[in-house]
Amino acid sequence: MTVCLLAASIARAQNVAPGTLHSVASLVAIDPETMKRVTIGSAFFVEVPSKAFSGNSFVYLITARHNLFDNNGNPIAKPRLSVLDSRTSVLREDPLPSGDRWFSDPKNDDIDLAVLPFSPAHATFTTIPLARFVNTSPDTTIAVDSQLGADAYYLSVISGAELEPHPVIATRFGRVSVAQPAATSDIPGAGKQNLYFLEGASAPQASGAPVFMRTGENAVLWGMVEGSIADPSSPFSGLIGVLPAAQIAETVRAMAAIQEQKP
Repeated sequence: MTVCLLAASIARAQNVAPGTLHSVASLVAIDPETMKRVTIGSAFFVEVPSKAFSGNSFVYLITARHNLFDNNGNPIAKPRLSVLDSRTSVLREDPLPSGDRWFSDPKNDDIDLAVLPFSPAHATFTTIPLARFVNTSPDTTIAVDSQLGADAYYLSVISGAELEPHPVIATRFGRVSVAQPAATSDIPGAGKQNLYFLEGASAPQASGAPVFMRTGENAVLWGMVEGSIADPSSPFSGLIGVLPAAQIAETVRAMAAIQEQKP
C-alpha cells in the first residue's frame, strides 16, 4: 500500500508544470483586531498580448473579489501583495489599491472576480499567457467529457504570521467533478456563482488561486479557486468551486481593448 501511494504521489507531482509555479502570490493585510499580518487570499498573474503594439503585452493581477472585502462588505484596508524581489531574492510586500478600485467583469459585476493592471517592478514572477487558458485556442481546446475525472491542481503560497524570506508554494490536487458551469448556493462574501467543481480539500487562503489542467506537455488555466462549499444542503457540498477561465479571459480581453485605445 505504501508503494502504491508513493507512486501515485510521484505521478501527480510530475503533472505540475514548472512554468506555472511562480504565477501565484499571496494577498496579505493587517487584521484590525489583532494588528497581526494575515493572508487574505491568493492572486495570480496573466498576460494578454497587445494587438496594437507588436511584441508588447498587458499584465493583470487576478483574484476573487471577496478576498478584498471584509464580512460587512467594506474594502480591506491597505492590502498588499507578497512577491519575490529579483534583486535580493527575498520576499517583499507591495501595496495594492483597495478592492473598490479593482475592475470587475464588464458584463456582470456580480461575478466574484477582481482584476488589476499590475506588473511589479524588480520582482520574480511568471505570467499565464491568454493563449494558455483552456478552450481559448486550438491548442488548448478540451472537450467537456474529457475533463470529467481528470486531475487538476491549484497553487497557493504558504504564509505565516510573519513575512517569510522565500515563497513556499503548496500544490494541491483534485479530480474534476463538474466541468460545465453550475449555479451554486451562496459563496460567503460573493453570493451565487456559476462554477466548475473539483473533488479535494481547500483552505481560505487558497481563494483566488489559479487552477491548472495538464494537456500533453503543457498546463492550461482551467479557472480560479472560489472556495469549498460548506452548505450541507447543497449538491456541491464538500467540493471546491472553481470560477471558469472563460470568465477571466472575457474580462482581461475587454480591459486590454480599452488600454489599446488610450493615447
